[in-house]
Amino acid sequence: MKMRLDKKLLPIKGHFFLFNAATVGIIYTVLPIFGLIAKPLFGVIADRFRIQKSIFILFQIITILSFLAIYFIPENASSLNVELDCGNGATIVKSCYQSADLIDQSKVISLGNQNATAECRMTCDMTSPKMWETVCEHWKIPKYCYNNTDQIQYKSYISDVTIRYHFKPSCRIGDGFVDINEPCTLNCTNQYLSQLVGHVRPNMTCVDQMLNYRFCGTEITPDSNLNTTDLQQCMICLGWGADVTDTCHPKTQSGQHLPSKLSFTGNMRLSSTSTDNNCVYIKLNHIKVEDGSIHYPNCISKAQYEMEMSLFHPSCEIDCDNAMLNELLFHIGDTSDEKEINQFTRQFWLFFMLMIINWIGQAVVVTFADAICFNLLGTRISQYGKQRLWGSVGFGIFSLLAGTLIDLFSDGYYKDYTISFVLMFVFMSGDVAVSCFLNVETTKFSVNILADVGSLVKSVHTCVFIVWTIAVGLCTALVWQFLFWHIEDVAKLTTEGSNYVKTLQGLVSAIQTFGGEIPFLFVSGYILKKLGHINVMSIVLFAFGVRFLLYSYLTNPWWILPIEMFQGITFGMFYPTMTSYANVVSPPGTETTVQGLVGAIFEGVGTSLGSFIGGRLYETHGGWNTFRWFGIGAFIACFLHAFAQYLIKDKSDRIGLNNQGYTSVIRYGQPTDSVFTKESVFIKEPLLYCKIFTK
Repeated sequence: MKMRLDKKLLPIKGHFFLFNAATVGIIYTVLPIFGLIAKPLFGVIADRFRIQKSIFILFQIITILSFLAIYFIPENASSLNVELDCGNGATIVKSCYQSADLIDQSKVISLGNQNATAECRMTCDMTSPKMWETVCEHWKIPKYCYNNTDQIQYKSYISDVTIRYHFKPSCRIGDGFVDINEPCTLNCTNQYLSQLVGHVRPNMTCVDQMLNYRFCGTEITPDSNLNTTDLQQCMICLGWGADVTDTCHPKTQSGQHLPSKLSFTGNMRLSSTSTDNNCVYIKLNHIKVEDGSIHYPNCISKAQYEMEMSLFHPSCEIDCDNAMLNELLFHIGDTSDEKEINQFTRQFWLFFMLMIINWIGQAVVVTFADAICFNLLGTRISQYGKQRLWGSVGFGIFSLLAGTLIDLFSDGYYKDYTISFVLMFVFMSGDVAVSCFLNVETTKFSVNILADVGSLVKSVHTCVFIVWTIAVGLCTALVWQFLFWHIEDVAKLTTEGSNYVKTLQGLVSAIQTFGGEIPFLFVSGYILKKLGHINVMSIVLFAFGVRFLLYSYLTNPWWILPIEMFQGITFGMFYPTMTSYANVVSPPGTETTVQGLVGAIFEGVGTSLGSFIGGRLYETHGGWNTFRWFGIGAFIACFLHAFAQYLIKDKSDRIGLNNQGYTSVIRYGQPTDSVFTKESVFIKEPLLYCKIFTK
């Protein structure tokens, strides 16, 4: 049998394919309330002025521009903060959580088993001069150290020097004999020493790392004070380990002020990662400052550190080249009202406004695509699923591609979505191009659209259909907004979950598409003919119940893949059922308006409520409980729908019975623009309703 290609339907196939491919990977927010207004509003405008194609293409362009604008919103200035601490003479990076239970021990173990290092760019707060004392004394960065005084006064007890604390006058500047060349004035209480020294200014020397005085009778070096610009004069404070004294203060050269920040690149050995109570610790191995020199960040000994608790606790911003280390050091800090208010930044409002525009654009495009598709099909309504499946093909292919590319160009938990915006621009531009070839024939319209649509919603069957649409919208919202969050939560139960989560989400979308949506969309017309719209509606709710209960028992994220086969029923059968039912019952000339109204009820009421309720439950009770409760609710809705249909199946106001129908004055636009009065009568055939127009 030779397959016949309908060239008239090729552009609409191309639209579904390219439009769904373009929107993959873009970050969505919940804005269906704007679709509730936009869909019927622009549907009425399109039906009244017969400009479906023009509005369709216009809002595709609006969607492209709004998505691109989102990409150029500046990033929020957020940073990862840690604290430097001292432990056993080594500088330690410390990050504390509100509770020890919040620490991901699997990451701690994984990092501790790695024989590797991480490079971390750090900027530390050094507003307190005491912070610089450790940097000068122990990190040995001479740029900012000890040019504060011309003279140091102390008492010498032969083996000790006393300046607030007691120090042994050891020095750490080489081996053997080293002439420090520091002239001093000695006022000795020992008479012999006083006579021996006289007015001579001896020099300090270092012999085997012990401090000595050297003088040579009257043959002395010229009298001079300490030079405040010569770095060699720092040896008194540096050599004695006297950084906790009041005399030895850090100071920049030439009277410059100490900077408030110290930036460097820290090298950390991952195997040193450990936890204690509610804090994570990792040793800072060595640092590289801006001039390229390398220093070893030792810190003050334990006894002296205990006497000066405020000496060295700087807070630092940190960004490491190891994604898992960044994730471990990051934690949610204070949740005060001030921080909650600060979440509503300029970036947030820019994103929110652009998403409003984007959501309206997508809402109009989706609704008009369905109306245009039914217009092109004419009497072949059962072929709708075969056109709509191309949207699923595009979504499935490019969701897997986008998910893989995002993981490829990202590192760990933090993802780079640039590739998603690139794909969006390319395929949406192609969508606009193929849509220009659509041949939309608008030959009829309603003179009183509101009256005709109003007569439609008075039907009991229509009211039940609307309630069913809202119920499915509630369930669909949970899948759209929270399924991927649930996947990420389940993936966190394993150590390496964040490394493959985007690829897994791409596989989920691919299976939803190729294993579920496409096969059912292809046979949807046949199934609707055999089972009828009413029975399929109940089956959709039952499938949602089973699907959600299975989600609620997940512990391994990979088990979600076979569950996604239910997408064939919960979307592959649901969407053709909803749109074809709306198209069949719509009065002539109001097709776009009714499609917009039904779509608005589905998204603006159903998914909006579902997202709000689901969000509250998810935040409070977690994903597992939320899906379980929604699953039970879907079973209850299935039973109520079947019971309601049983009660009204013999009512005389059922569509097509007892000559009950819609009477509408419509106009068929012909070349001669002649006006006819038509009566549209709906008669019941097995499981489908058809319009018969009589002149």
